[in-house]
This record gives sequence, C-alpha cells and structure tokens, in this order.
Amino acid sequence: MIVSPLAPAALAACLCLPIAAGAQVTPAPTPAGGTPLTLTAALALAREHAPAVGAAQARAVAAVAAAEATRQWRSPTLDLSVENLGPQDLDHDGFVWFTQPLDIGARRSTRIAAAGAARDLLGREVDARRRLVDLAVVQTYLDVVRERQATALLAAHQDALTDVVELVRRRVAEGVSPEGDLRKLEAERARTLTARIRADLAQRQQGLALAVLTGQADPALSDRLVPPLAPPLAAPDVEAAVERRADVRAAVALVEQQRTAAAAERALGSTAIAAMGGYKRTSGFNTATAGVSIDLPFGLRNTPARLRAEAEVVAASFELEQTRAMARLDIAQALLAAQVLNAQAARLDEDLVQPSLIAQRAARAAFREGTGDALALVDADRVHLDSRREALTMQLDAVAASIRARLALGEDPLP
Repeated sequence: MIVSPLAPAALAACLCLPIAAGAQVTPAPTPAGGTPLTLTAALALAREHAPAVGAAQARAVAAVAAAEATRQWRSPTLDLSVENLGPQDLDHDGFVWFTQPLDIGARRSTRIAAAGAARDLLGREVDARRRLVDLAVVQTYLDVVRERQATALLAAHQDALTDVVELVRRRVAEGVSPEGDLRKLEAERARTLTARIRADLAQRQQGLALAVLTGQADPALSDRLVPPLAPPLAAPDVEAAVERRADVRAAVALVEQQRTAAAAERALGSTAIAAMGGYKRTSGFNTATAGVSIDLPFGLRNTPARLRAEAEVVAASFELEQTRAMARLDIAQALLAAQVLNAQAARLDEDLVQPSLIAQRAARAAFREGTGDALALVDADRVHLDSRREALTMQLDAVAASIRARLALGEDPLP
C-alpha cells in the first residue's frame, strides 16, 4: 500500500505563501465568523484607544485654553486697613487701596508668546506619541501574522510526518525497515510539535499585546488579521523629510518654547508699574487717593531664573541638532533596509523556494517508487518547510522595513 508522504493539509500549507515581486504578501482569506482587521484599521483603533495619545491630547487641549487665558490682564489687588485702634479715644482712620498691575510693553507680549509656544509644543507631542503607537502596532501586527503562518505550516508538516510514521511503523512490523528509522521519524515529529507549540504560544502572546494596543477584547483577534502589502516608497527629499518628522518638529517647538520662556523671564526683570487708587478717611475727612507703584529693576529679582532659562535655550538648540542628526541616520538606515530586504524577498522564490520544492518532489517520487527512504523524504520536506518559513519571514521583514521607512520619512505608515 502506498501512503502519500505528505498529507493534503501539508500540500496546501506549502502553497499558501506565494512569493510576489516587491515582497508583497498575499492577503489571507476572510476568516469565518469574523470581520477582517486590516493594518490600517488596527492603526486607527490604536490611535483612538492609546492612553499615551489621550494623555498628550488632554495636555494639548488644556494648553490651548491656557494660551487664551494668558491674554487677560493680571488680577488687581484690594487692600483694606484701619488705624488708631486701641483704648485711646482717637478717630479711626480707614484706607482702601485698589492696585492694578499694568501689563504693558514686553511683560505681556512675552507672556502671551511663551504660552503660545508651550501650546504648540504640546501639540507636537501628540504627533510624536502617535508615531510611537504606530511603530508598536505595526511590529506587533506583523509578528502575529508571522507566527500564525508559521503555526499553520508546522501543523501541516506535523500531520504529514504522522502519515509517514504510521507507514514506517507498519514496515518495521513487517521487518522491511529498521526500527532506527522509525525512532528518527518520531523524534522529528516531536521536534515539529515543539516548534508548533512555540509558534502558537508566540502568536497568542502577540495577539494579546495587539488586543491591548487596539482596545479589542476579542480572543480570535489574531485570526482576523490580513497580511498587508508592502507600501510604495518614492524617491525621498531627505532634508524635507527630516523637518517633517514628528520628533524633529517637537524639538523645533521645544527650542521656540524655551526661547519665548527666556524672553518672558527677561521681561519679568524689567521695571514693573502698577496704577493705584482708593479712598481714605482721616480725622473725619473723606478723600480719594491715586498713585503709581514702581518695582525698580535692582537687586536679585529673577536673575537665577533668567540665567537658567537662557541656558535651556542653548541646551534645546543642541538637542535639536542631535535630533536632526539622528533623524538623518534613521532615514538612511530605514531606506537601506527597505531596499535590501525588498530586493532579497523578490529573489527568494527563484533562489530558495523553487530549489527546495524540486528536491522535495524528487524525494516524494523516489519514496513512492520504493527507491528512496522515509528519512530522505522527511529531510526534503523539512528543507522545503524551512524555505517557506524563511520566505515568509523575509516577506514580512520587507513589509515592515517599507512601513518603517515611511515612518522615518515622516509619512503615514500606509498610503
């Protein structure tokens, strides 16, 4: 009796990962009983659900309101006093003073500018947090797809090994094959089972992580994912891309915020003027009063705060240059990875998968004709399985590299 060396499920698994030019992964069919969750949809859910993004948005909204409130004049003060209190029979004198600080000149304008710069900085922080969330979602999403496909391939290979083990067991019982071949096959099946368990565990763990990132309490979430296609990459303008990045824009906003804060501190050290008016009753006479309060710019005043603020401007400028330099490096590395991995993924079908497939078919034919042994067949099947797994990994790495390059260029992960 001739038993097929590979079960139908294994044959299907070996053909379920076609290699397409440009490192594009063919999307999986729609899972039964579940709506597909594309990477675009997962990114949208994560941006809406992420607590870090929500916290940054709350701060940005508050900063907008604070910038508007800063335009108001400073609050006035009211002083009340009575003199000649005591046992002596003296007329009581009363005083009422109303003092309004005059926000004129640089004090008010620099305060408003500093509040506006702080508002812009917190707005840039929202974009920076979104980019971090995008990176986490893309990596986790592709990890789930990778482990899910690996689990399917290993399960199919395990089923095929079970068929071969049963056949060899019968041959051993008939005295046709040595028992050592059977034990080697059983060990190979156990090894495959262990690898499948590891892949399944990794899939479930990454699925839980993706559920947390997207806010989806769905135990079957990993089965709903659709392998994404590698997004296109146009010839980039690196310098424009550097200035477009969220981290660089946040660093630019930080420099402006520190600059306006330093200007506000310098203005606070200048002469402050307040208008005063009021009422007094002295010796039975009621009179009005008026005056001007001048805070002279002498002494310590806010010198320490001003010096620290000016140092922060210099520090923020150095940090901006460092951020720009790291952004150029990140762009160069990301583009290089996308170029190399996509080129390699495009050749895998010809260089890796097809040779292993030819060797597998030859081993199958020899086994069916009785001229080959089971161990040679299993070895050929394992090589083809590893080739398919490597092809899948390279495909997904190329997709991840393309998405990572778009993020490095300050673009959305997917067009």
